Order: sequence, then structure tokens, then C-alpha cells
Amino acid sequence: MILTTGLMRNAKVMPEKEAIVDGEHRFTYAEFAARVAKLKDALAQAGIQKGDRIAALMLNDFRYIELLFGVTALGAILVPLNYRLAPDELAYILTDSGAKALFVHRDFLKALPFLRENALSLNHYVLVDDDETHEQLDSYEAWISKAKEQPLSYSPDVHEDDVAGLFYTGGTTGRPKGVMLTHRNLVSNFYHTGVLTGVSSHSRYLHVAPMFHLADGTSMVSITIVGGTHCVVRSFTAKAFMQAIDQYKVTSTLLVPTMLNMVMNDPDFKKYNVSSLERVTYGAAPMPLALLKRVMREFPGIQLMQGYGMTEASPSLTQLTAEYHVLTGEEKQERRLLSAGKPVLGVEVRVVDEEGRDVPVGQVGEVIARGENIMKGYWNLPEETCAVLKNGWYHTGDMGAFDDEHFLYIVDRKKDMIISGGENIYSPEVENVLYQHPDVVEVAVVGEPDPKWGEAVVAEVVKAAGSTLTEQELIDFTRGMLANYKVPKRITFVAELPKSGAGKILKRNIRDRYWRGMTRDVN
Repeated sequence: MILTTGLMRNAKVMPEKEAIVDGEHRFTYAEFAARVAKLKDALAQAGIQKGDRIAALMLNDFRYIELLFGVTALGAILVPLNYRLAPDELAYILTDSGAKALFVHRDFLKALPFLRENALSLNHYVLVDDDETHEQLDSYEAWISKAKEQPLSYSPDVHEDDVAGLFYTGGTTGRPKGVMLTHRNLVSNFYHTGVLTGVSSHSRYLHVAPMFHLADGTSMVSITIVGGTHCVVRSFTAKAFMQAIDQYKVTSTLLVPTMLNMVMNDPDFKKYNVSSLERVTYGAAPMPLALLKRVMREFPGIQLMQGYGMTEASPSLTQLTAEYHVLTGEEKQERRLLSAGKPVLGVEVRVVDEEGRDVPVGQVGEVIARGENIMKGYWNLPEETCAVLKNGWYHTGDMGAFDDEHFLYIVDRKKDMIISGGENIYSPEVENVLYQHPDVVEVAVVGEPDPKWGEAVVAEVVKAAGSTLTEQELIDFTRGMLANYKVPKRITFVAELPKSGAGKILKRNIRDRYWRGMTRDVN
């Protein structure tokens, strides 16, 4: 199925259904499809052809959704950019992808002089903004206003296995890699997860996580296919999130744990009417158990779902569905809350040893997966592609274990495992204990070189405003809940932790500070 197909259908069968709500901008499915058709024609008039790459450096915007469908209907490839990257990082991605056009919000115009000098493949710069007056840039609305009015269709030479998007990832371990996701990959992800998430034409989904991130980006596909309503917030703040739910009568959304933590700690979060909210999916990073319990207590009427996956899987591999988010005091049920759930429909997930053999229940190994959602490969990186795609299976690099009911537990990234005195230590276990202290807001646990033990457990912690918590008090707090070799040897209090554009804590950045000057990353 081509991405455009769902939008074409809905423009015919539910033309007056509300498709998009973004501030004062509201469009029906007929209007949405008509604008996408004009964008497709405008791109073609600008010389964009099948296979060309089109980049977006944008905050959340209804035009982001139009770009996804307009670019891919033509057979071109969308390249979403993380707007928190430095200009040289952006230039690298634009150059690596060979992007021909850049759609940019006014907020990021200060990066353009650098990009003009260093991203030489770019031929078109288009300003995406309500106030689009700029002497050096084309205007998005002017572009499509001059285009032909015609029914939406996709180009006849577009096929399911054509690349629809290049999603750059892996910047925490080196230069970003472009993940090639096809039409088939992205649509399959919807079919794999749609039944479990309950998405339908009645859904009013809030885009509040960054649209450039695939965790939210796939909702552009799923909500459009089922004929739901896209509600858009430019960027996340706790108040913007709650105001949007109140104003737009949102029924579902996706948040990363960092965002949920901010909502829980906002003093005004109970002042808004969030009664319309039915379902919240969380993912992209492990959810501390203490925070999850608090969310479940504060929002008892909302269905919570956890999604685990990665960009290379479009992105879903497993889900912990609402039926397992219960607090009854039973040890078994509480343990499940720490899991990533079970494989989604249509995706096979295994846990294997170094030789690729399935490990016994309860034993830790590498998580591998296969299905129609798995990427085509890394852009122009055949060796890196072969390193992770082996015999039809994608090797995630995540370490996990299945229990006897086939719940998957993710314990850490393979390369982030701490080895101290020959003992393997998985940092989420230590982090979950630290999060139980009431003064701890955020935490990241890594290993640092140690002359005696090889590596020692250290933590960086953001504590609550006004807290007088000391390093020794927090270390003592963990004793009794962790084996001695897992207790942090050192804790540093920081104002904030480094995060990706999607709000994920960049533990690799933290670890690199401790390992600077070492000739290798093990000790």
C-alpha cells in the first residue's frame, strides 16, 4: 500500500470529516487532500523527481503532515531533521542525503547562512510559516497557491518498496545514519499496531512530541489512514500539552517519559479539563517504575500503553497494552510494568546469544526481529546494513529477556552494559531505585573507568527544586535495594541531563565525558 492511498480514500468517503486542527487552521479531508495535491504539483514544477530527497527543518505544523504525503505521492523521499542539532550536524545530514530542497520554519533561519555554504546539494529553500515574507526564500503557501487544482493521486511509478523517508539516527555513537523506510514499512507498522492501540476515525490525536521523531511521525500515517483528526501543538511544554487536550478535546497522544515527568511535576496540571483523554502511549526511553505508578494513580481513567522499538523497525516491535497497566499489589502484575510487553501483530521477536541461538526463558541476550516493518537498510552504508541485517533478522543491539509468558524485558543497550569486577550491571535497574527517592527528578547511570574494578557505577542526578539531598544520603538510600556492587560509587548533581530532540536522555554523551582520554571504551 502506498502512503497516499489512505488520504485519497478518505477524501472520497468522508470529505467533510475534520482532518486537521492546528490553532486557527482547520481542514476537512477534502481540503487536506486538495492541499497535498497542489503541493505535489508544486514540487514537480520545481523540478523535484522520484527519488529526490526533501528535507524539513520544522517545529510541529500541519504542513509537516502535508509534506509527508505530498513528497511521497510524487515518489520523492522526506528527510525530517532534528531541529536541536548544531548547524554542522544539519549540514552533514543534508549533504549525506543529497537533499535538493529544505522546508524551514522561521525559528531556524539563523542556520541558513551556514547551510547555504555547507549543504551544496540544496537548490530550493522554502519558508514554512504563517508570516512568510522573506526576500531570499520561497513561500510555502505561495508555492501551493500557484499549483494546479486536481484530484490527489500518487505517481504511477511509485511502488510499495520505494523509500518514503530517510530518518537519521545513531548520532549518539557517531555520525548519524540514514534509515531507509519504505511505503510498505510505514504502512505495515500501522497494521501491526493499529488493532492494539484502538486507533479509529473517532481518534483525535495530539502531535505534541516532535514530528521529526518517528515515534510521533508514524501517527501522521496511522491517523490519516483511519480518518481520525490530527491536533497539533508547535512544541512540548506541560502547559501547552494540557491546554491542547482541553481545547481540542484530544482522545489520544504519545509522550516520552521525560514529558510525562514534566506534566506530573507541573503545579497546574490538575487545573485543566483532560476528561476527553482516553489513551496515552509512552516510549522512546525506559519508564521508571516510580513515575509510571504515579501516572497511573493521577490518571486512573486513562489507558496507558508502552511502545518499544526503534527507527529501524518503523518503529514498533512490542507493546505493553492497557490491560497490563494495573496496580493491585500483586508482585507478578507489578513486575510486568517493567516489561516492554509482547511482540506486536505480524512481527517476530527473539532473544539470542552471540551465535544467534535462542536463549532460555529469563536469560539475557540480544533482541532481534523481522517483519514487513524492518528497514530497507542504511543510506549509502552497505557494510553497516549487513552488520545489523543478518539472514532476514534485524539485530537491535538491545539486551533483553523473555519471561515464561513471553513478556520482553529490555535491560540495556548492549554497549552501555557496565562490567564491574566481572559482574554485569544493567543501568536501568540502578536508575529505577534512584527514581524512588522523592527528591530525584531525573537520573542517568553509566560506568566510568576504575583502576581496581574495571568500571564503577556512577550517576548524574537532577534533584527537585529546593532539595537539600546530599550525595551520601542518596547513596545510602540505594543500599538494601541493590547488591553492593550495583550501588553507585559516586553521584553528581546536575541542573539538567543532555537530551535528544525527542526528549530521550543521551546517556552516551554522559558516558563519553567519563571515558575521555581512554584509548578504548572498555576497561
